[in-house]
Amino acid sequence: MILTCPSCATRYSIDPVTIGPEGRAVKCAKCGHKWREFQPDDMPKPVAAAEPAQSEPQPEEGLSIEQMTAPRKTPAPPQKKGKRSWLGWFLLLLLVMLLVAGAYFARNIVVQLWPGSAPLYQSLRIDVETRNMLGLEIHDLKTRSILQNDVTTLTVSGIIKNVTASPQPLPRIRIALIDGDGQTVYSWTTTVEEPQVMPWGQVEFSSSMNQPPEEAKNVKVDLIDPES
Repeated sequence: MILTCPSCATRYSIDPVTIGPEGRAVKCAKCGHKWREFQPDDMPKPVAAAEPAQSEPQPEEGLSIEQMTAPRKTPAPPQKKGKRSWLGWFLLLLLVMLLVAGAYFARNIVVQLWPGSAPLYQSLRIDVETRNMLGLEIHDLKTRSILQNDVTTLTVSGIIKNVTASPQPLPRIRIALIDGDGQTVYSWTTTVEEPQVMPWGQVEFSSSMNQPPEEAKNVKVDLIDPES
């Protein structure tokens, strides 16, 4: 529809739908002249009168040509988030399951590439292959010195843990006293009453000696491999 300003004869091309069946007050963008424009006679008439749209009020001073010719924004259809959200959670769960399965079935490869992961597997009671051929580890090592009747008694104690899913025989325990230069100044061996450590189990050990060398500064405890 071609709209012509009665004052300055400026012509505009507009959509007649924007005028409405009752006409609309408009204002020329060039000279500012205001008048009331009506739809052309050949415009289709509505069957029933429609209620005025609340979102497009008609101000008394008239609607400018720029507002009438501005393109209308069509609201985007609502997106169905339910299916996409469910699919995203399913894929995330599947990824987590694959990672867990891979970490379990390829655990020995993981331990070879990352030896520090072995304690994590063992804390979950998952047997893994490590360089520890005995399958036993020493934990909670403690020392205590007691002076009685001018005699110093040194007691060394700790816990031997089985970090495998199989019973492990208990080897002899070697206790060494180390000086400030890292040299062994005295050592001895001891045993415990239990013949073996049950799967993922532990046993305590304790051994004492009188009058340890004065140069002894540290204690080192090892398990003696029967095959060595």
